[in-house]
Amino acid sequence: MNRMTELAAFLRAHDDYALFGHVNPDGDAAGSCIALAKALQALGKRTFVYLPGGLPELYKVFPCTVEIADGRDLPFAPQTGFSVDVSEPHRLGDGRALFEACVNRAVLDHHATNPGFGEVCVVDGDAAACGELAVALIRELGVEMDSEMAQWLYIALCTDSGRFGYSSTRAETLEAAADCLRAGLDVDGVTQQLYRTRSEGRTRLLGLVLAGLEMNADKTMCWARLTDEMLSRAHALREDNEGVVNYLLEIRGVQFACLAEERGSGQTKFSLRSKGRVDVARDVAVPLGGGGHACAAGVTLNLDMEEALQTVLRTAEAALKNLQEQE
Repeated sequence: MNRMTELAAFLRAHDDYALFGHVNPDGDAAGSCIALAKALQALGKRTFVYLPGGLPELYKVFPCTVEIADGRDLPFAPQTGFSVDVSEPHRLGDGRALFEACVNRAVLDHHATNPGFGEVCVVDGDAAACGELAVALIRELGVEMDSEMAQWLYIALCTDSGRFGYSSTRAETLEAAADCLRAGLDVDGVTQQLYRTRSEGRTRLLGLVLAGLEMNADKTMCWARLTDEMLSRAHALREDNEGVVNYLLEIRGVQFACLAEERGSGQTKFSLRSKGRVDVARDVAVPLGGGGHACAAGVTLNLDMEEALQTVLRTAEAALKNLQEQE
């Protein structure tokens, strides 16, 4: 029995599900959780989705018939916890205690650094998105994908694969997207909302962040800051920073980029990106207590912004220097 078949058997055997995404949920976490919750409902299971911080505003325009709960008002006491797109237990945020209180626990993830923290764990670090694994699991469960599931799975797939443009995109990624199309996906409608519509606050925030970008002497590294004051000036939401770091990485010649985000109480959160030379998970995030993928990772440091930024930049600079010496 392969791991996906084992996971499908586990899911069929249990009930009363809470599906957990990670803190600051993105399109992959939200989309995968919602689609899998609908698949479990199709099998007659009771489900709800728990997203720490709630569903981001960007995704609230899309139809969703699954209940998304928070810790204040649960529809029922879950017996089975299903962690989806969560790289490690602390990334469950305020949902961790609820997940760990579940009698049965399972994990589906595409972060290679995932240590496995359930009875059944399917982790495929080569998958471009957890949505890709969610599609495979839905096939294994024998559930027919409907248009709502297709919509959320496509959101998961295209957001985490960079619109199918990152090096992590593989045949299975495109095959999963094809399944969504066959199920009645409105590609133009989803794309319009995700990539052709932007709030005024996000637009203004983008300008403020990019105006302050900095680079090292040989212009292989680029970084910028996002402060609470910028959010206030732009009248932007915290979630409006999603994807901003990619603009830094897109500068010609840049091999490493990071966005330092002020998070209060002396904490600084980093979004780390690479064009492939530096493994930002292995060489930068993990040594500092974070995790992620080779080209996209993150870490939060209990340091004020400037001290934290220098720590991350020193670590990245050492990784780049080590690569140069090996070439």
